[in-house]
Amino acid sequence: MQIAQVFNELKEIRRGRGLRADDVVERVGTALRQACGVTDVDHPALARRKLILRLTSLSAKLPPDLQLAATVALGLHSQAEGGFLDQRVAWLANAFDRDPRTARRRVDNAFKMLAELLYDAGTRDRQAGSYSPDGWYVETLRVFLRMDLDLPTLTEERRIIAAVDDLDELVLSLSAPRDPELKEEHAIRAEMIYGGEIVEEERVSSSHSRFIVRLPSPLVLGEQHDYRIQFTSYPRQWMRPYYVFTPLRRCEEFSLRVRFDARTPPEEVWRINGLPAKAYEDFVPHDDPLLVDRLGDVALEFHDLQQGLSYGVQWR
Repeated sequence: MQIAQVFNELKEIRRGRGLRADDVVERVGTALRQACGVTDVDHPALARRKLILRLTSLSAKLPPDLQLAATVALGLHSQAEGGFLDQRVAWLANAFDRDPRTARRRVDNAFKMLAELLYDAGTRDRQAGSYSPDGWYVETLRVFLRMDLDLPTLTEERRIIAAVDDLDELVLSLSAPRDPELKEEHAIRAEMIYGGEIVEEERVSSSHSRFIVRLPSPLVLGEQHDYRIQFTSYPRQWMRPYYVFTPLRRCEEFSLRVRFDARTPPEEVWRINGLPAKAYEDFVPHDDPLLVDRLGDVALEFHDLQQGLSYGVQWR
């Protein structure tokens, strides 16, 4: 797969109604199929969904003017309607206050950058199964764990992408291993800070709870949404000495900051970077130690996480 090939295939699918055209799946070339995870066994609706998700996600990484040019040309912009590319380019020219020829050059520039991003995505060989079957995936996850409090708090900020139309609720879960003899008052609790409301809570076990969150309004395929949620569970002295995130759906970026008590920091802190589930229970640290700063903080970042593996931090 070459970048020039991806660029040419992008120009092919922008014709007519773009990604909304009835025959767009038939016109998708091999390079674009590879970059978007489309397989020969995918039915047309699934193939179209994968194309829209990947191209919407990567277009968001472009400068604002080029993002607009790309989404309009591909038929993904809600206000730039038209059955022909020329109609959408005319709308774009008006939005830029430029002539149509300049607008077309802007589209070509956007497609060149988008082709580079698609080429990079294709070489990472994402599997088609990385698109979550339950309707959404995580673009970014930012976590702040306060271990300097008697009752630690865990704050999650997520940017999610809808993988279906009319996505109106999320199912979120948290596990916090605990002694079964702990009092009932020390259960996992959650509070939405913004981006939704908790409408149902289910205690699956003594150490695992699920929360159903209703979104402010239904999302359409490819639309992004931000929310923040805060969890509490047990007193600090009862908690296990680690925090890990084990993605069960696609997650592109994960950043973690842990604040320990600066007066009594852990003796050792180390990174958990893609271990099989529960392997961290008896994991022996070796060559990836972390330093706690004078405020008691440790910060980590992870990219292109693999589903089913665990990422995070452990201490003693």
